[in-house]
Amino acid sequence: MSIQRVSSKWVKTTVLQRSRHVNEYIPVTRKYSRQALERMTELFPANYIKPDRGTYGNGVMRVKTTRVTLAASAPEETANETNDAELFEESEAAETTEAKHSTTAEPSEPSKLELLTYHLQHGTEEQVFHSLDELEQAINKRIQQRDYIIQQGIPLMKHEDLPFDLRVLTQKNLQHNWETTGILGRIAAPGKIITNIHGGGRLATFEELVLPQLKKDQFQKLQHELYRLGIHTAVQLQSTFPRLKEIGIDIALDDQGRPWILEVNTLPGIYAFGLLPDKEAYRKIKRYAIAYGRLPASKKSKTKKKTSKVSKAQASALKRRTAR
Repeated sequence: MSIQRVSSKWVKTTVLQRSRHVNEYIPVTRKYSRQALERMTELFPANYIKPDRGTYGNGVMRVKTTRVTLAASAPEETANETNDAELFEESEAAETTEAKHSTTAEPSEPSKLELLTYHLQHGTEEQVFHSLDELEQAINKRIQQRDYIIQQGIPLMKHEDLPFDLRVLTQKNLQHNWETTGILGRIAAPGKIITNIHGGGRLATFEELVLPQLKKDQFQKLQHELYRLGIHTAVQLQSTFPRLKEIGIDIALDDQGRPWILEVNTLPGIYAFGLLPDKEAYRKIKRYAIAYGRLPASKKSKTKKKTSKVSKAQASALKRRTAR
């Protein structure tokens, strides 16, 4: 039976939102539209616009919204604008009752003007727009009628002043149960908005990136939380896609150390884990991947099987000769 793959980010998001164990980790995510763009830029200072189907971070854009509020001061009144009618009104006001005085209106606050600027980044290229219409036109040129989603931007933790995220790998083990088998880190290349290795990012260990940011007990708690989240995410997706065998979850840690699910990949990269120091973990990852059919059996395993068959044949031949 083939391993099931799910390409639509939007479909996977809607399935995960049904789980109370997983939904709290998902940033606000909408199908991309003009209305969604307007609303999301009102709500969040940064948003990511991603192809609904796509890999390696291709086509990902970021919109940062900056707001400047200007206070418009009221024009001053000059002495020569005071006329006899105003003097009469002032004398009339002085004779009003105390109740009348108690309802006198407060002076109105100065009016405020808010200026918005939108910064659209794709790769290392950045454009600045001063209206939503201009921003939308620039985005639509890149989208070209394809399906996209828009997602709340999470302010990523940084390592040596570069943002990073995590990849959590969860697989079916030899008992056909879900097991989280590894976590690795990916550091964005300078000036890039994505951390993918294909986009110039580099690998690092979970410990290298996160231990300097958190106390040891916080680190251990986060590690346990991520291992558990991997399993909850896999179980929830499997409820709709029963032939899943493996998932890779892209996790953002915000500046408080809170994890957020950016995306779930149903064809996760495995070989990157082999570049990390923990070779025992990588051997387990490969063993599971071979068992459920993602990777072919190793030559060593094939040799053992072949040797076993030869031994059985030799034993049978010896038995026949003895019977004679």
